[in-house]
Amino acid sequence: MEIVGRLTGGVAHDFNNILTVISGTIDLLAEAVADRPDLAAIATLIGDAAARGAGLASNLLALSRCQSSQSCDVDVAALLADAARLLRPTLGAQIEISAMTAAGVPPAMVDPCQLMMAILNLAMLARDAMREGGQLTLETERADRETSAKGFVMIAVRASGSGVIADQPDLVFADLGMVEEFVRQSGGYLEVSREAGCGASVSMYLPLAAGVARSPEDDAGAVALSDEGGKSICCSST
Repeated sequence: MEIVGRLTGGVAHDFNNILTVISGTIDLLAEAVADRPDLAAIATLIGDAAARGAGLASNLLALSRCQSSQSCDVDVAALLADAARLLRPTLGAQIEISAMTAAGVPPAMVDPCQLMMAILNLAMLARDAMREGGQLTLETERADRETSAKGFVMIAVRASGSGVIADQPDLVFADLGMVEEFVRQSGGYLEVSREAGCGASVSMYLPLAAGVARSPEDDAGAVALSDEGGKSICCSST
């Protein structure tokens, strides 16, 4: 984890420096072609692409700094939005990614970087099974249970694609060692669902943040997450 973090941080830092030069240059170019609408439009496209790249580099730098385990209150909905942004350029255009959250999902008490790594790990496993394309859904909701004194936040990674819905769904999400260990150390539990013709999913149940009441009123139904305004994937304990 430490080696991967250093490598990711180094690449992201260099990439961010390059984008800084591009952004500064494109501002000058935009001023120079302000009287040429066709060229000004191109300059705007380049500037927008550089801004998106800078956002990606910022997320990678944040991830690279998370090398030690540290649980804290985590806004899981915002983390899923960050994960979706990181995954879209990685998984390819053939896989559609969506992030869903139920209304009023409370924070979880978990290490945010390890949670992010677990989600990315599951997404890569799903990608390997959907080489011809498919749908990847990141989903979260509150999940209290009558048989448990603890309250939980559920984070699911669901995959439905050509390889996932084949006759051997057990091959999907087969290597869950890293994810299982993370969930166990976090004080939660794991559920895996695989069904031929329907797809496969892994659901991580993680403990609620301290101070969150166990039995709130029922939340509203699931709604799509916006990709805008997501918070940092990392946070510090208080």
